[in-house]
Amino acid sequence: MSMERHQVALRVSQLDASELDHEVLSLMKSQLNNIFKYFKPGVLTKIEPELNAALRLAIWKFSVDALGSTVGQSILELKYKNVLSSDVAKPWISKRQRYLLALILIGGQWLKDRSHDIGQRFDWLKLPDKATHILDYLEKGWKVATLLNFLVFLQNGAYQFLIERLLGIRSVYPRYQSYRQVSFEFLTRELLWHGFAEFLFFILPLINFQKLKNFAMKHLIPSQMKSSASSRCNADYKECAICGDWPTIPHEIGCQHVFCYMCIKSNYLADPAYNCPVCGHSIATSDAIQPVTITATSIATS
Repeated sequence: MSMERHQVALRVSQLDASELDHEVLSLMKSQLNNIFKYFKPGVLTKIEPELNAALRLAIWKFSVDALGSTVGQSILELKYKNVLSSDVAKPWISKRQRYLLALILIGGQWLKDRSHDIGQRFDWLKLPDKATHILDYLEKGWKVATLLNFLVFLQNGAYQFLIERLLGIRSVYPRYQSYRQVSFEFLTRELLWHGFAEFLFFILPLINFQKLKNFAMKHLIPSQMKSSASSRCNADYKECAICGDWPTIPHEIGCQHVFCYMCIKSNYLADPAYNCPVCGHSIATSDAIQPVTITATSIATS
């Protein structure tokens, strides 16, 4: 297969592939944290750089080493091509390039995460200030080179990362790809539902559903004639007129019915015009909600 038959990967596809690679690593980290979430806090802190390196090594083993492409590239049907190779029969990333890529990406990131601990452990070496300044300049130079490489990538679409340019590998389509069709139908639908959800999140807390419920029950469900507390019978002490259970901390509002304190108090706070759902007796003020007075006669009848 000749080099001309390998279609150059689009910039957006390469950027999407790198984002997918980051998401896969984040997903594996979250799964690992879920495994140890019931352990003592901080149990993974001491070995976190090693765990991250092990996860990256596992991803590299089953992606770049096995398929010649990262996870994100495999999803988007991309593959690493060896630009330095003149062998038409073997155009893909070589074994040497695969291992160098793993050494730099995995080992380099581990060394960066452990640099502080390594510096403290080998503090007795007493590196001269000149060597420290040289390391700082090298780090800054690498960052500047990375930025310049990315600007060049935005211009010509080749070598998204500086390490790819140094190793001579680039992302290509192993098979011919048709032109990418961009549809905004899904995006429009998502934006519409997102705006509708934002509207609901704003408007729902402003609606007093308890008041609407009480209004519907008052006007749609017929109630009994109003009665006084003096006509209260034995069954009234055993059932809350709102929830139907045995009254907890029994209270009354002036009619024969008995309520749980939380039932009658919460309904009144939600709707000051709340009436008894059985007989329609209204609550004049909050002072009208009083504890039920159980007399000797009521105890004898119950």
